[in-house]
Amino acid sequence: MIHSVKTDKRCMATDFRKKISAPDIPVLFDDDGIFVEPSRYLMFCALNDDLALGSVKTYADHLQAFFKYLDTLKPPVEFNKKKYSWSDITDKHFFSYIRHKKEGGRSDKYIGQVITTVFQFYRWAEETGLLKKHVAMYDDEYTYSISAQLNKNKKWVWPYTPKPEHEFQPVPTSDDLEKVHTHAMESSDAVGFRDTLIMSLMERTARRMDVLQIKVEQIPSIDEIEDALETDTIFHIEVFGKGKVTRTLKITPELAEDIRDYIDNDRADIVAKIRKKDKTYKDPGKVFISSNYGVELSPNYVSSRLSGLMKEADVKGTGHRIRAKGLTDIVASHDGYDKDGKPMRQEDVLLLASEDAGHKNPKSLQAYLARSRAEGVASRIHAAGLSRALDDKIIKQRKTLSDYAQLQPVLDAIENGDDLSDSLLELLHKINNKGSEAI
Repeated sequence: MIHSVKTDKRCMATDFRKKISAPDIPVLFDDDGIFVEPSRYLMFCALNDDLALGSVKTYADHLQAFFKYLDTLKPPVEFNKKKYSWSDITDKHFFSYIRHKKEGGRSDKYIGQVITTVFQFYRWAEETGLLKKHVAMYDDEYTYSISAQLNKNKKWVWPYTPKPEHEFQPVPTSDDLEKVHTHAMESSDAVGFRDTLIMSLMERTARRMDVLQIKVEQIPSIDEIEDALETDTIFHIEVFGKGKVTRTLKITPELAEDIRDYIDNDRADIVAKIRKKDKTYKDPGKVFISSNYGVELSPNYVSSRLSGLMKEADVKGTGHRIRAKGLTDIVASHDGYDKDGKPMRQEDVLLLASEDAGHKNPKSLQAYLARSRAEGVASRIHAAGLSRALDDKIIKQRKTLSDYAQLQPVLDAIENGDDLSDSLLELLHKINNKGSEAI
């Protein structure tokens, strides 16, 4: 039975005669022990600077799914084997897997992803000499067990990989996200403010892992934030992003102010509460922590939490699509006119946006540029961001004020948009009278 186990911190890999630590890398096992060849491929991928461990885990899942299916196939009698070896695989096994999964109702998208991963494993095996003349990566007319062709990007692919129909994933609008922010703030005193800050960072194109890496020490002080508010200065926070490269998150002073407020109040209360219960507790130092245990949040928790909030707010899509809205906005922020008053070239807009968004390929943002131009996003971005920060502050203050019954007339006036003069004068009169009685 094929299964996978992650390496622990004791695992060491050799790289140019130097040993390096290699934890959390999937290793495949079969009935005979370590499934060596695909495990070596996964280790190769994990040590590749362009890949994140999350991608390697996905590759392991794909390889496991394919080889599990292979174990269910019985070779013909003339094959003289009880089961297929990984090196026996041909095009017919790929086609067999595709038919099996289609009959099981799996989408072309999923099937194509698995086949692509499995083919890339065999391509690697051919290139490294584990297989010889097995994959058709040669300029000749011979027939090989596994077909191959160069695509337009000059990369080897299996030519019969299922091509899914283009699927348009829902991208939340500004109004949609406004609903989610409001719902997050109003639905939970414990984590509502924290969740809306995470969403705000993702709207500025931060990935989950980027957000969860931010340390308390990286957030500016109150004095620094006040100076930035006066000069309209943007803060730059460095994180170790996808593809093992350092990227910079650009944070407005308004958002920095809210994060500092969370650190000094909600987060500080969490740390104090847990230290009171557990004298051995150590603050992890990351900005966003669990309200119950004070530990770092996991990426999966963030995804499920935000997806749940969107569903509760009756907004289509998942938490991952919040960043898609951010990418649309970041592209729109670079869209406009050049110094001669002419519309900026698409290539220039995409290049600038890709640098901000941490995307290596500017063309990957083409769809977001089309969407921003169709919806006229660019002119609304800054105003929407400032409005969001103000709305969050109002909701937070309203929840605080609601603890005091004598302030109810003021709350009602705020809710109805009425003039506050009479309500405030009445409140001050009550407070003065109460003070006189106390004396």
